[in-house]
Amino acid sequence: MASPLPDLGPRLDPTHLAVSRFPRGWRPATWPEGFASVVEDDDEVTLVCAESAVAEVSGDTAPLESEHGWRRVTFAGPLPWEVVGFLADVAGRLAAARIPFASVAAFTTDHVLVRAAQADLAVSVLAGEPAPEPRPGVEA
Repeated sequence: MASPLPDLGPRLDPTHLAVSRFPRGWRPATWPEGFASVVEDDDEVTLVCAESAVAEVSGDTAPLESEHGWRRVTFAGPLPWEVVGFLADVAGRLAAARIPFASVAAFTTDHVLVRAAQADLAVSVLAGEPAPEPRPGVEA
C-alpha cells in the first residue's frame, strides 16, 4: 500500500447547504446565519447557504433553481496568498476519488463544496488517504 499523502487539514461542516440561482440584481432579504456566499455576475446571482435558510433569505423571489444536499469542507488557515498549487492538489485528490466539487475562497480560508453523499470520502482523501479503486464497470 502506498504511503498516505500529506494531510491538508480538512474540516467537514455538519450543515447541509443549498446552492441556489436567482435572477440578475437579486439581493437576499436577510443575511443567512452561518456559512453563506453570494456571487453575482452578468447573468445571475448564486447563493450558497444552509438549506433551511433559503426560503427565509429569498424574500418574495423564489430561486430559479436550487440544489440541496451539499456539504462544506474547510481547510485550516490562514492560507497565505503566496501558496501555489493548493487548489490543484485538492482538485487532483477529489478527481482521483471521482468527487465533483465547487470551490469558494475567503480572504484567509479556502472551502470546497461536495455532495453530502460523498462528504466523508472527500474528507478522507483530503486528509491523505488514497482514493478507492473504482467499482467494476465504472469508468475512470
